[in-house]
Amino acid sequence: MSQAGPSRARETEERKFIFSTADACDFFQISRETLSTWQKKGAPKCARGKWDIKAVMEWRYAGRHAESPETRKLKAEADLKEAKAAQEKIKLGVTKDEFVPADAVRAELTRLFANLKKSLLAIGHNCASDLASLDPEAAEIAKNGVDKRIQDALTELSEGRLYRGRAKKKTKK
Repeated sequence: MSQAGPSRARETEERKFIFSTADACDFFQISRETLSTWQKKGAPKCARGKWDIKAVMEWRYAGRHAESPETRKLKAEADLKEAKAAQEKIKLGVTKDEFVPADAVRAELTRLFANLKKSLLAIGHNCASDLASLDPEAAEIAKNGVDKRIQDALTELSEGRLYRGRAKKKTKK
């Protein structure tokens, strides 16, 4: 074949995507005004009244990834409306007493933890009282061991660490 054959095929291939304005509107199912707006936003146009549909489609899909300022503004406005709606829902919940104020929760937890600490620290004394009639020396050893473990646990918990309660290894005598 001569060189005219391949270039002619390429020319035909390139021209098969060129549509008139009316056909382009039909293809995209849009109005002439919308097509004109697209052109103002950067849609490629071949000539007056001629559109490369393939290029316009690529522009439209690329436009979905690189949003226009108008699209970003609309999304920001929608996000703002959602955030305001969420705030209003919280305010409504507060007026209906669905939420407890943080100060009240903090005060109640402080009271409960103080009571827990007092109860835990009393365990060693209670063990010693129970064992004192059997063996006063063993009672004192048990009290000191329990008190030490409870103090260690409370210290680690107050520092945000996890208490593991490691038992002492018995050594052979």
